Amino acid sequence: MQIRQRVIRYSIYRNMFLSFLLLTSVIIAIVCAVLFTLFSWSTAKEVGNISESMLQQNSYVAKVIKDQVYNLGNQLLNDKEIVAAMLDKQRDLVKEYHAVNALRSIQINYPFIQMIGIYNGSTEQYINTTGVSFEQERVSLSLIKESRKAYFNFTPRQVIDPVQGGRTANVLTFILLPSYYSQLPPGGIIVINIDESYVQKLIGGYKNYSTNSLYVMDFDGNVVTHSNSEEFMKNLSSESYAQRILSEDKDAGYFNIEIEKQKNLVSYVKSPEMNWVFVNVSKYDNLLFNMNTLKWSTLVIALIMFALSMIVSVWLTNRTYNPIRNLMDKIFGQFAAEQNNLKINEFDLLDTKFSDIIEQLSAMESAMPAAQRAELLKYFKGSQLDLSNKFAQDWEGPYFSVIVITIDSFEQFRRAHSVKAQSLTHFAICNMAEELLSKLFKMNLLIIEEGEIGVLVQHSQDNYPPDLVELLQELQSKMLSYFKLSLTAGIGPAVDSVYHIKESYSIAKESVRGRFFEGKGKIFESSHIVNDLSDEDREYPVKQEKKMVDAIRMNGKHRAVSEVDHFIKELYQCDYQQALFFLNQLVTSLYKQFNTGMRKDDAGSDLLLNLFRTLPTYETLAEINEELINIVNHLCDQLKETSNHQNIEVVEDIRKYIKENYAKPDLSLEWMAGEVKLSRGYLGKLFKAQIGVSFNDYLNTVRMEQAKLLLLETDESVQVISEKIGIYNNTYFYTLFKKSYHVSPAQYRIQMSKKLKNSIK
Repeated sequence: MQIRQRVIRYSIYRNMFLSFLLLTSVIIAIVCAVLFTLFSWSTAKEVGNISESMLQQNSYVAKVIKDQVYNLGNQLLNDKEIVAAMLDKQRDLVKEYHAVNALRSIQINYPFIQMIGIYNGSTEQYINTTGVSFEQERVSLSLIKESRKAYFNFTPRQVIDPVQGGRTANVLTFILLPSYYSQLPPGGIIVINIDESYVQKLIGGYKNYSTNSLYVMDFDGNVVTHSNSEEFMKNLSSESYAQRILSEDKDAGYFNIEIEKQKNLVSYVKSPEMNWVFVNVSKYDNLLFNMNTLKWSTLVIALIMFALSMIVSVWLTNRTYNPIRNLMDKIFGQFAAEQNNLKINEFDLLDTKFSDIIEQLSAMESAMPAAQRAELLKYFKGSQLDLSNKFAQDWEGPYFSVIVITIDSFEQFRRAHSVKAQSLTHFAICNMAEELLSKLFKMNLLIIEEGEIGVLVQHSQDNYPPDLVELLQELQSKMLSYFKLSLTAGIGPAVDSVYHIKESYSIAKESVRGRFFEGKGKIFESSHIVNDLSDEDREYPVKQEKKMVDAIRMNGKHRAVSEVDHFIKELYQCDYQQALFFLNQLVTSLYKQFNTGMRKDDAGSDLLLNLFRTLPTYETLAEINEELINIVNHLCDQLKETSNHQNIEVVEDIRKYIKENYAKPDLSLEWMAGEVKLSRGYLGKLFKAQIGVSFNDYLNTVRMEQAKLLLLETDESVQVISEKIGIYNNTYFYTLFKKSYHVSPAQYRIQMSKKLKNSIK
């Protein structure tokens, strides 16, 4: 009764009891299900092995039948009367009569034979022991006669049995061709029909209580014999389980498959003797004949275990609930007289009570820490406040250090998250940093600005403990794991007075800039900055800039990118401010040199201007390197496009000039190169690339075309025409004209005049 009241009234007690009960129930269900499944699987496996072994014995039937057919064939071929009736060139009724008697006498010794027949191909006569006519066997005999692929041939079929009143009989027909291996004349055929039921009796002796169907099929899926006679000769190749059997490389095996929406165990053995497959199909439920008994037994055991689990759950609940009950009694005093028999939620009561206590403690808490953080924030941002009085009482340690923690890729972070999400992230960093660092130091933590958190720590030595770096690394790891956020930290030097806290903060902030050279997600110590400040000023890398500009002008992308890398490598030897100054100088120089003459829609100058404006926002030199490579590629593409456009215009102007001034004898590539202010070699390559032929070939083509017109339209001499087109060497003109048109100028004039006269007629 007491347990029932607790379950009804007390929320925690009820939840505990139900949790224990549910847990034990799930465990019982899983254990019973696993044991039942394992038993079913092992039983099915054992039955499969037994079935496979049974079929292995069945497969011997194929060899027995084949041997019997061979023996019978040999016996028939040793009988002279049978051989004579089968191979004589002329029909002899007497011989046929004796042959039939011989066949019948042999058949008597083989009760499983339905019929024996022989066929004489020369006389086209067919005799047998049952009186089946040649017409009834014509189709089968003609097929075998035409193929003659082997001595031994087999096919299952249905035949009319005159002995049984003309009823249809299922037989396995074996057709032997004596001439295939021997010197006997061709044309003779032996036909042996074995009763299909005989084969079924041979293999059916191995059939057990679980077998659903036992049958034999050939390698094409045709049923040779079946426990169900209606399935005889049925083709099963379209059945999924038959396809799987025929496609298997193994000679024997078994598997589970669903047939007609019922689970079945299929076992098989392949016999190469007759190319037969012995198949046994058993319904899965028949294999486990005591399945229902097993199910009910398992259920009864599970119910008994469930009843025991309830008892265990009550015991565990009481043991677990007692500490909570004692706590409630201490806080409320005998649970406030059982709370007037009302339903009780212990968590709500405790939560309300502790909330009241926390509010009281919060009201009593001094406002001094909040005031100290506000004063410290003003001090970090440049205020000239005197912190000695503020911290003299609470911060009595001899040494102080400032740690600056910054969020990497802050601009992307700010664009990707709302203001609320940013605030929560800052809070998470502060909370986690306080949890880790408070293990070592007395500390004061505050958010200096967006993406930057300052931590003032107190320690007893003139240097911060080595464990500090490990704790900061742990902070970085957790933020990267939980929030996918990278942090960079800078540690300021230890100072021995609150008057020098700002100095430690400045150096810590400066040390964070080490990520500009070394990458994000690292921890930089103050010694790193001191070493950098001691370096001498370096000269601006003028040579690298000049090489970069030359590469861009020559449209050498790979070389230009390589020069960008060399320029950036030089900056790794500088401090942050010097590197930033050199980068500004480089961007300004590139803008001045490549902005003049560019089209307004070109992206190169816009990219340079944008980089100039945003240089201070880049956090690493690698990011600037990547942006510079992008700009250099744009400039190369832009110059190439401008150069191609100008080249096309130059070549078109030269072509126009040649057509108008071809008669000038001094017209040449050298002269034209001087006119367009390009080198002879460059102009020659440019002209051939645009037109497809060299400058001289194009000039000669224009002159020869004009010479053709003058030869047809005037009566002037060849020498005069040669001079008119700018060629004063008559022999050279003659050679060029004949090379172009395969006739001399005079022959061309005569030929064209004849064609003109003929066309007029």
